[in-house]
Amino acid sequence: FRGYQQQQKQDQDKPPAPQYRLEATKSGKQSGFLGKIASCCCGSAVGTGTTGIGINHNQRLASSLHWMFRVNFIFLFAVMCSIFFVWVMIFAGFIIAAGKMDNECVRIGGEPFADATSQFADAFALSWTTFSTVGYGSTYPALGHENDNPSNCLFITIICSLESFLGVLYSGFCGAILFGKVLRIQSHAQVVFSDPIVIRYGSGVQQTSDENDSDDEESTGKKIPCPVLEFRVVNRLFGETGGEIMDATLNCVANVDANDADPSLRDALDGDRTRLNFSSGKHESRYTSSSHPGSSTVDSLSDNHSDSGRLSHDSRLSRGTAAFFDSLIRRQHNAVDEDPSASLVNKRIFSKMMIEAGEHPFFKRVWLARHVLDDTSPIVKPKVRRQIQRNNGYWPERLNNYQKVRESLQFNQILVSLNGVSNVSASDVYAQKIYDYVDINVGYQFVNILYKDADGNLKVDTDLINDVREQKGGGGEPLIIGE
Repeated sequence: FRGYQQQQKQDQDKPPAPQYRLEATKSGKQSGFLGKIASCCCGSAVGTGTTGIGINHNQRLASSLHWMFRVNFIFLFAVMCSIFFVWVMIFAGFIIAAGKMDNECVRIGGEPFADATSQFADAFALSWTTFSTVGYGSTYPALGHENDNPSNCLFITIICSLESFLGVLYSGFCGAILFGKVLRIQSHAQVVFSDPIVIRYGSGVQQTSDENDSDDEESTGKKIPCPVLEFRVVNRLFGETGGEIMDATLNCVANVDANDADPSLRDALDGDRTRLNFSSGKHESRYTSSSHPGSSTVDSLSDNHSDSGRLSHDSRLSRGTAAFFDSLIRRQHNAVDEDPSASLVNKRIFSKMMIEAGEHPFFKRVWLARHVLDDTSPIVKPKVRRQIQRNNGYWPERLNNYQKVRESLQFNQILVSLNGVSNVSASDVYAQKIYDYVDINVGYQFVNILYKDADGNLKVDTDLINDVREQKGGGGEPLIIGE
């Protein structure tokens, strides 16, 4: 131990390792004026090197497009109109300059540009008609028969041609952006998620079941079902024809800190195989049968390893089975390491959460999503999952209160995504919602939001989507009531 302390002190006294920056460079470096022009027009085409003022010009355009998709329609329309008038005024200045160079090159009602009383207004009119390509009116560039020397009007001809070309590009660009925003809105599912998540436990999830089972329960002891996590989704277009979402699927992923996850899960995601011991013909794994479906097959395989003559065959079979379960784990869990040093952000594990009735063939009104907090739930602490396993899949009685239920949970966020096909447009639609730990409310259940109107039609009161009441039998945690 003393030697370890000395070694640790020596490591601390060592200067930090040097830091290097490795960047890709272009094989053929452009230089000079032509190189700068090509760089400005084309941007960085190879590698990650920067050009000009230190930013990839294509990346700048991509950032601008992303910003246009994020802002609302009114603000974007105002920006497009402002840019339009800026371009028109810039070219109006060039038109005034061309008219002063040769008065005969710009005609105002057939008269020379010098005879105009308001030259800027006339130049502005010529500029916007050219930029928008709507056609010339009383203000137009001089024709060949109206000028003694047509070569003198070459400048105004080039200016008008360039402005017309830029106007076509600009109108197409604006149309593409607006059309893309319309498609994005069309691809967004017209649904609303509930803001809170409720958890029912104990008497809140126990069914008022048959009296025939009561004697069995008394003989076998008190069995408490596992708590149930719930949130709901409401279709905004429930009252409109074609507002349904066909083949809807609901996917939930839990974001859990890797330090809080099960060590066996971390080892599997890190590719650590030292936990698996195949010595003596026995398959020893830290993966329990309740964690992964089909692990009873592993147990049955390990029971058949008594024959020493079949040791090599059983070892290969066990290794293949372990590889299968490792691939199964990787499909259900995904580790993301943003900071390898873990000094700022710990490694996160994204685990899929099982949702009862996670598919809806005809989502019209309300969808109540349920997730059972049992021994396979990724948001339940590992020690609580082991207690549930020892309790034959039932919730431990000592944890049957709102404080212990809340303390049994561990997650940073729950990411929910809904996908389906719109019945009216036949296009794919999606929606998403992110729940934080503070959105959990233990001991409550949602109120009913369905009702019938005077004509007997079934309706949805969307104003009650976030309304909850204490679960049956009580036991709800105190709520923080805002003013």
